[in-house]
Amino acid sequence: MKEKTLKLFCILLFFCSIINAQRETANWFFGINAGLDFNSGTPTLLGNSQVNTLEGCSTISDENGSLLFYTDGVTVWNRLHEIMSNGTDLIGSFSSTQSSIIVPSPGNPTIYYIFTTDVVDAYDPVTNTSNGFNYTIVDMTLDGGMGAVTDKNVNLMPNTSEKVSSALSTDGNFWVVTHYENSFYAFKVTGAGVDTVPVISQTSFTVSSYRNTRGNMKISPNGEKLAIAHAFFFPEQKGYLYLYDFNKETGVVQNSDFLGESLTYYGVEFSSNSSKLYASGKLLSTDNSISNIQLQQFDVDAVSVSNTRYVVYNYEQSQVAPSLGGSLQIGFNKRIYHSLPGSTLSSINSPNLSGPDCNFQFNSVNLGTNFARFGLPSYVQSYFESIATIENQCFGDTTTFTVDDTTDIVSINWNFDDPASGANNTSTQISPSHVFTNTGVYIVTAEVAFTNEPNRTFNEVVVIDEVPEVLNVQYTIQQCDVDSNPNDGITIFNLEVATNFIRANTTSPDVQVSFYENLNDAELNQHIINGPFYTNSVNEQIIYARVFDNPACFTIRTVRLKATVGGYLDQYTSIDVCELDTNGIAISQIVAELSEDFLGASIAIYLSDNDALLAQNQLSDTVQINTSIEQLFFRVSYGAEDCSAIGNVSINVIAQPQVDDQEVFLCGGDGAAVLLELEENFAGYTWSTNETTPMISVTETGTYYVVVTNGAGCETEVAFVVTEVSPIEIDNIEVSDFQDRNSIKINLVGASAQEVLYSINGGATFYESNEFTNLFPGVYDIVVKRENCDSTSGVVLVGGFPKFFTPNGDNINDTWSLIGKEFYPNAIIELYDRYGKNLDYIKADREWDGTYRGSPLPAGDYWYKLTLENGRTITGNVTLKR
Repeated sequence: MKEKTLKLFCILLFFCSIINAQRETANWFFGINAGLDFNSGTPTLLGNSQVNTLEGCSTISDENGSLLFYTDGVTVWNRLHEIMSNGTDLIGSFSSTQSSIIVPSPGNPTIYYIFTTDVVDAYDPVTNTSNGFNYTIVDMTLDGGMGAVTDKNVNLMPNTSEKVSSALSTDGNFWVVTHYENSFYAFKVTGAGVDTVPVISQTSFTVSSYRNTRGNMKISPNGEKLAIAHAFFFPEQKGYLYLYDFNKETGVVQNSDFLGESLTYYGVEFSSNSSKLYASGKLLSTDNSISNIQLQQFDVDAVSVSNTRYVVYNYEQSQVAPSLGGSLQIGFNKRIYHSLPGSTLSSINSPNLSGPDCNFQFNSVNLGTNFARFGLPSYVQSYFESIATIENQCFGDTTTFTVDDTTDIVSINWNFDDPASGANNTSTQISPSHVFTNTGVYIVTAEVAFTNEPNRTFNEVVVIDEVPEVLNVQYTIQQCDVDSNPNDGITIFNLEVATNFIRANTTSPDVQVSFYENLNDAELNQHIINGPFYTNSVNEQIIYARVFDNPACFTIRTVRLKATVGGYLDQYTSIDVCELDTNGIAISQIVAELSEDFLGASIAIYLSDNDALLAQNQLSDTVQINTSIEQLFFRVSYGAEDCSAIGNVSINVIAQPQVDDQEVFLCGGDGAAVLLELEENFAGYTWSTNETTPMISVTETGTYYVVVTNGAGCETEVAFVVTEVSPIEIDNIEVSDFQDRNSIKINLVGASAQEVLYSINGGATFYESNEFTNLFPGVYDIVVKRENCDSTSGVVLVGGFPKFFTPNGDNINDTWSLIGKEFYPNAIIELYDRYGKNLDYIKADREWDGTYRGSPLPAGDYWYKLTLENGRTITGNVTLKR
């Protein structure tokens, strides 16, 4: 059902001969390698962009929509996305709000002028690197038609701001306007070139600090108005928005109109018929800190423009967090686009219309893998002028094309880009009408013959939309009344519930839905109910939903708001609930227990009664919440979104079993097995092998899982990673003997991930260290083992001599000999006195009694040299005591 048709203003351009097919704006390159092609009327992605700019840029195409070149104010790229010949070192800046604008030569279609502005930081008195306002010439006949820069960085002003705009003059030439301090400077571009003497217009508003020269400036498409945004950052963050009259005959800017200072204004743009001005900026809080971004609309034709301010959209802080308000730019399809850092652009789809009819759409254009920043391409604003009206763009309507000013027009040949309409696809009427055969985007062309100008062809983008088909039923939102007076039928409703229902029952699931208190407001699209939450005035109140893709093509449906009286259950019960791994609790456990009391109902759990009432921020097992919480709220619904009751439950959070994953080693070769068990005892075990015993025996490597449950029914999963290990093997044993402090070090083959224990007494005692010190000479039985795994063993001999002997006949230490001499059968010991005299050669298996040739030697130190069978020699001394 189509309830109302709104008037849509679209564009037909009728001006000087240099503006022909109006596709000069059909290609955009901006941000970080972002590109869009508007030739079809709908922006599609372009690849190969070389631009990487924080803010300003400019692109130009030929009259047929084929790319010529683009620039960031520093580098120029040709249509093949290669740096243009001599196209580097322009003295604009990628960080200037409007770093550049490309203007064609009125007298030569192959010559273009690139005007560049300065950047704020260039005017820092410490660095003083300012370049002022300049222009560069591009000749498209050079480099095989790829174009080349000829004259570069011709200076027009030593100082400027970050602002520039351009529009047609009444004589068919162009004005290029910039701003500095308290004056506008308008330079005229004619077939003879750039007039270096500007028209200067002084104003009462002065920008005294170089740090406050950011912000956009735009001339209206009809060339009669100029808007400027002043973004101040010193000494504090402020913003000022001004509207001026612009005389396109003389270039004079006059009659300032202050529109506001509620934002740090940054972006400005006019609608195609110049009746609406849009501005973007950051909202200022009371302490001058920056908060979220706002988009505003003003009616330029009103007596008091400032009083017509309408907030088009408030970007939430969660949606954007940049430092600037982002640029606005009208496109070939006459929609206005808003750029903020990210992978999308937002759009105003019907900018000629007032208030909500302007049809703002958040994140309407996806840039794929590329990104927008704060800027969009700058163009001659006259490319977007609208002097005709197109009405009735709903499918099945008779769409009318009304030329408002027929002066000097001899004839118009129309082509509606609708070949399926047969002979009706063309018309020679000045203001024709046409019934389009299908929905979609049409590029309508008009070949216009003038009395005083050459014939020209103009393009217009016409979008034909369906009136949404919505299930023709009255939808009821049933809500609980749980406020201080739970019996009056007055409560808060979440209208998003109705939106979801409508979208699920329409042919266009992405339709927009807005709500109104009466049918007249819905038909006129006025007094919209703001936000999704609405408090009814009476029980079973009827409100009206306006459903649309295009604001002109809409359907209206009614929504009944019914309050459930007496549906508040207050403190309902107490539930033990398990803690989960994710710092949450088992919400599903609460739902399951409550479902036993409310058979057939849908149960949802929330942190607060308000969330339960509005069915927002629903909890689940995956939502992290504070486990110390003692109370939760639940909502009972017997319909998809109905509210039958709301209550709260006390909860007692039970900690889940705390068990680390286990690493287990399978060793012993073929047929080996290992037990998987936990040290702790639990109420229940469920293994991935389907066994339910506390332990299982496995013979294969891999990962095994067991879910253990405590007495409260809380469970956790433990992983056992079983890894096969090679048999343990001793590589070597390092023995340091015949020392004052003997030692042993046991070295294994390879490293072991499992704990290894070492013993030198045959396994009687084990130690974690593989080194043993302060050992007495003797034989040591080595054992090395892995706990609950395998072991290996060996024997080592630690050699040594007694440090002294006492040959006094008491049978205690009467002789001196090698300890463990039976292990050294072929070793030889040489004995010497302190003067080096050789006293004896004895075999190591003999004992020395302290005599020389049968006579006792005196007490003292004597020296020895031991030569082992393998050739090793050990020297030392022994003390003879008497």
